[in-house]
Amino acid sequence: MSTLLTRKEAAARLGITVMTLDAERSSGHLAYIQRKPGGKVWITEEAIAEYLARATHPARPELRRVKSLAARI
Repeated sequence: MSTLLTRKEAAARLGITVMTLDAERSSGHLAYIQRKPGGKVWITEEAIAEYLARATHPARPELRRVKSLAARI
């Protein structure tokens, strides 16, 4: 079974605030466990890994600067 983290622990693991974590939960971007409405919220390590995988984008290649024609004249 996966490790369950509190909202505060999950936010710290992601490097975000608890308010941002709650916004991501509310928007459906981060999966969570809550047994009853208004009850304690738990987030699994797998949910954090999936969230990071969706939020991570490959780096763009460095673009070479092209010298302008005006600089050559």
